[in-house]
Amino acid sequence: MITKGVYVNLSWNRQIALPAFSSRALGYALALVIAPNVVFLLLAWLTHTARPLLNLDYFIAVLLLAAPWRWLRCLGIAAFWLAVLFDVLMFVMQLFPFMNLQGALYLLPFVLKAPWSYRLLCALALAYIIVMPFYLWRLGKKTNLYHALWLTIPLAVASYFTGHLQYHERELQSNLFGRNNFFYGKSQFDLYGESKEFAQITANDIEPVFSPLQFDHASRLLAQPPSAKILFIVNESWGQPKNPALQDAVLARLAAERDRFAYWQTGHFPFAGATVQGEIRELCVLQVQGLALRHTPAVRFADCLPNRLRQQGYMTIAQHGASSLLYDRFNWYPKSGFAQVMAAEQMMGKPTCQAFNGVCDSALFDVVKEAFTGHPKLFFYWMTLTSHADYPAEDLFDHRLNCAAYGLPADTMLCRNFSLQAQFFDQLAELVRQPEMRGVEVVVVGDHPPPVFDLGEVYKYLTVSGGEVAWVHFKVKE
Repeated sequence: MITKGVYVNLSWNRQIALPAFSSRALGYALALVIAPNVVFLLLAWLTHTARPLLNLDYFIAVLLLAAPWRWLRCLGIAAFWLAVLFDVLMFVMQLFPFMNLQGALYLLPFVLKAPWSYRLLCALALAYIIVMPFYLWRLGKKTNLYHALWLTIPLAVASYFTGHLQYHERELQSNLFGRNNFFYGKSQFDLYGESKEFAQITANDIEPVFSPLQFDHASRLLAQPPSAKILFIVNESWGQPKNPALQDAVLARLAAERDRFAYWQTGHFPFAGATVQGEIRELCVLQVQGLALRHTPAVRFADCLPNRLRQQGYMTIAQHGASSLLYDRFNWYPKSGFAQVMAAEQMMGKPTCQAFNGVCDSALFDVVKEAFTGHPKLFFYWMTLTSHADYPAEDLFDHRLNCAAYGLPADTMLCRNFSLQAQFFDQLAELVRQPEMRGVEVVVVGDHPPPVFDLGEVYKYLTVSGGEVAWVHFKVKE
C-alpha cells in the first residue's frame, strides 16, 4: 500500500516533502534491522549462550545505511563493524570467561597457530564481516531514512521501557560474563561496559595491573618447610565434573599408586581467568588484569614462588610445549625466578600436537624424570598444553575412559577433555613409579575450567556452572 507524500510547512513558507509511506520500504527497513541480529541469535541458540533479541547498537548502522548519501552509508558499514565487535566479544566472553577486548587483541597474532576450530571460527567471522555489509548495503538502498526512523524509534522506546525484562533467566550463579543477558532489546556495548570488572577496555593500560588474589590457590598446599624436590603442574583446562565418579575415573591409575605416596589429597575450588592468570595465581598468589606481561617490571615478580625457592638454593625450571612468545613467557618466566625455561623453541624435533602446533605433553615426561636425576634441590614447573580446547581427538591415544558410564555423552567436547586428562594422569602414574621420582612432592591443578563451544554442556556436566578447577597433591615416598 502506498499513500501520498506528506508535506511539512516551514515558517518561511518553504515545503519539504517527506517520502511516501511504503509498506515495501518498511519491509526492507525491517530486514535491515533483523539481518545482523538473526545471525547472532542463531549462534546463541546453537551454543546455549545469552543474547538480547535486538542489539540496539545496530540501529545506528541501520539509519546510516538507509540515508540517501553514499558517504553516510559508508559510515553505516563502519558502525556495523563496531557493533559486530561487541556482539562477538559478548558471545566469546561467555564461552571463554577471561576474554575481553584487550585479551582478544593480544591473542590475535597467535590465531594461525591456534587449534583448527579456532582458525575456522575466525575465518567464518571474517567472512561474515566482509559479506554481510554487501547485503545490508543493498537493503539500505531499497528503503530510506524516513522508514528506518519510523521503525527504529518505536523499537528503541519500547526497548528502553522493557530494558529490565528478560525472556529467559538462568540461576544466579550464571549471572556472570554476560551469561544471563536474555533481554528483549539492549545495547551489547552497554552490557560489555557493565561487565567491566571482567572485560575492561584498557587500550592505554600497556602494563598489566596486579591485585591481591581473591581465589583459592593450590600452591598453598606445598609443605613447609619446602620439600627438596617439587613438581608443580598447572594442567590446561582441568575442571571439576558434577559427577565425582568421573573425576575418580580420570585419576584412577594415579590413585592406584597411593601405596607409593606419603599422603594423597584431592579437591577443587572456583576460578575464572585465562591460562596465564591461572599461572600467576599459583606462582605469585596474585590476580592480573592484562596479558602483555613483558611490560611488567621484574620487581612485580620478586615475591613469586620460583624466586623465593631460588634464593633458598633450588634449581628452578619451567617447561611448556608451546612457543614462549605466547603470553610473553619468554619474558616473565625468568623475571619470576626460573633459571631455565624450556619451550617449543628449545624442543625442536619432539612430536607435536594440535594445540598451537606445540610439543605433545606425552613427549615431556622423560624430560621431567631426567631433571630430577640431576638436581638435589629442584622446583620443576610444568604448564601443560595438549588438553587445550578444542580437545582434538587426534591427540588422544589412551581411550580407557568411558564417559558414558558416568553420564557424560561420548560425543561432547567435555568427554574429549576428560579423556585427554585421563591420558595425562595415566602417564603421570607411570612417571611416579620411576626411581628418579622418589621424594618428589607433586601438585597438579587446573589453570581454568574447560571452555566448550556449547554452554549447555557446562551447565549440565560441570560444577558451579563450570567455574571450578580441580587439584591433586601427593608426595612420593623416599
